[in-house]
Amino acid sequence: MNARLRLLCAVLLSAAGAANASDTWRTAHLRGECDAALTEARAAADKGEPEAMLQMSDWHFFGTCLGKDDAESARWALLAAEAGLPRAQVVAGQIYASGLGVTTDPAAARSWYEKAAEAGDAEGMLLLAKMIGAEADPLAQELSLAWARRAADANYPPAYVHLAGQYSGAGRQTDYAEAARWLDKAIVAGYRDNSVWVAWSWACLNLGRYDEVLRAVQQVPKDAPEFKAAQINHAHALLLNGQVGNAREVYAANMTLRGADEFRRILREDLAELRRSGRDHPGMARIEKLFLNKP
Repeated sequence: MNARLRLLCAVLLSAAGAANASDTWRTAHLRGECDAALTEARAAADKGEPEAMLQMSDWHFFGTCLGKDDAESARWALLAAEAGLPRAQVVAGQIYASGLGVTTDPAAARSWYEKAAEAGDAEGMLLLAKMIGAEADPLAQELSLAWARRAADANYPPAYVHLAGQYSGAGRQTDYAEAARWLDKAIVAGYRDNSVWVAWSWACLNLGRYDEVLRAVQQVPKDAPEFKAAQINHAHALLLNGQVGNAREVYAANMTLRGADEFRRILREDLAELRRSGRDHPGMARIEKLFLNKP
């Protein structure tokens, strides 16, 4: 499942999860009461109730209570969006961005994201920020950051993570103190997946906060895909803290885990960025001589 499809699933699941007690169609299918739920939801949707329209879209998207039908899912979601429901406008934008049930149309996707964002939907703000941020224009980058900050101001944790990424090298400026600030907010908000711990450890590395790096990487289990990144950050922290022998052992394990070519590329790039951040150490030359065959 591609990233856009996963995000669309998350949007639809979020919409389905916002039920109140009177909207029995939202959860009736989980109790095996699809017939009653469909009767109620279809009647409400036919009367123009946007929440019911979005539920019809949800059922068609997942193939629950109604047959799997991306075109019908898109039709109902667009009707709900046109009725002014901000969450449906987010879904409409994602539908046009991914081409699920419609022809892919980036301009239409942006238009729907803008409507949702202007209506105060934090997810719409962040999706709009990401779309604008893909443009090369420097002014677009500033506008992208502004929308991402608005999403963060609305207490939307994924916006914290996005902003951290922008300040860790994905955007026009690198500011690891700012990246760490946003990651700290994400962690406090409960957004603690493995990629956040790796990002936190990298920001702390570039700030010289090595004890925090070691605590962060310990949160990433060995069977996680992010373990390779956590492990090499662990090695960097040991190296920069003067524990060159211990660092060498962890680097060697990381080379085994990654393969020699990938390991050497990552090591070369990481050490260059750490030096740019002022995190130089005499042990770096020893590690480069050992693993990169530098004289």
